[in-house]
Amino acid sequence: MYWINLIAIPFVLLLAWAKGRGLFRWAVMAYIFGFWSFVPLFMVRVKPIRIYEIPKPIKQFVTTHVFRRELKGVMYPKDLQK
Repeated sequence: MYWINLIAIPFVLLLAWAKGRGLFRWAVMAYIFGFWSFVPLFMVRVKPIRIYEIPKPIKQFVTTHVFRRELKGVMYPKDLQK
């Protein structure tokens, strides 16, 4: 392999990440084909970003934990106004 293929890897990975594609697969492709891997990468569609929902029990646990920690710092009613 040529050293130019190693230079192509970060650029291909940046574009693959922006298009929502798997990075490992495109890193191998960039290592083998170099800057020629931009051609198929420009042809693929952009995958929509998935927004992951945090489960409700975890949200409740974190909320109560933070609330209890904040209550430990309250000594006087004036502390609530901060």
